[in-house]
Amino acid sequence: MTVRITRPVLAGVVAGAVLLAGAVACTAGGGDGAASTSTSTSASSSEPAQGAVPDAARAAAPAAPAQAPDRPISTERSLVRTAQLSLDVDDPVVATRKVRAAVAGIGGTVTQEQSGDDTSRLTLRVPAAALDRLIEDVAAFGHATARSAQVVDATDQVIDLGARVASQQASVVRVRTLLDQARSIGDIVSIESELSRREADLDSLTGRLAALKDQVALSTLTVDLTRVATPPVQASRSSGFLAGLGSGWDGLKALGSATGAVVGFLLPFLPVLALLAGIGWCGRRVLRNRRGAERPGI
Repeated sequence: MTVRITRPVLAGVVAGAVLLAGAVACTAGGGDGAASTSTSTSASSSEPAQGAVPDAARAAAPAAPAQAPDRPISTERSLVRTAQLSLDVDDPVVATRKVRAAVAGIGGTVTQEQSGDDTSRLTLRVPAAALDRLIEDVAAFGHATARSAQVVDATDQVIDLGARVASQQASVVRVRTLLDQARSIGDIVSIESELSRREADLDSLTGRLAALKDQVALSTLTVDLTRVATPPVQASRSSGFLAGLGSGWDGLKALGSATGAVVGFLLPFLPVLALLAGIGWCGRRVLRNRRGAERPGI
């Protein structure tokens, strides 16, 4: 049996095949164009890559520190505590030894000491939690004449320095990354100079933060030790016959001392007094003789 295909049907089949071939060609052409565009873009972006390092270094130099990540707010306060204590003691040398032993017992240290026979001053660094206990222990070594204490809240300073240290560390990491990407000598020198400056700033901030944390962790206590002034010993006075005899003897000695003082005072005047007395005696005799001679002739 023979099937005949009419012309209209054949024409429709041919037209469909032509349309399908055209669609496939357009799709292939579009893919090639996209690939070409992608390749061109990649090539154009890779060309200035080598020259981008100096620009990035110059941009990194004045860059502001990156904002530190959000941290949970700490409820613990950072307090710097200092105290002073003055004591009157019988022996400053012995008291100084006791203070050293008390400080060593709580894990503290003596940072400064000026000791003598009558006075002594010690500067102590002790754990902040043990400061009050140490003050009471040291006060028991003598009589406390003065004591004082100060507290400074350094919480804001600790938080601020911690954030600045974190930001500066991130800044140093960025500059080191740029240094690894540098290719020319000029870029390397410029980036190394900036890196040195930022590392110096980081060291300064780290040192300040460490010193502040040390003041918070260890409190300072200054202790002054002074020898007690010993009053003069007064002899006890007894009563009775012996007491009276002793008083009389003391009075006799006092009288003898006074008499001796008077005699010693008058002794230099004795020759003058003797001369005056002799002149007076002679004059009196002369007058008496004259009166006796004149009386018989009357």
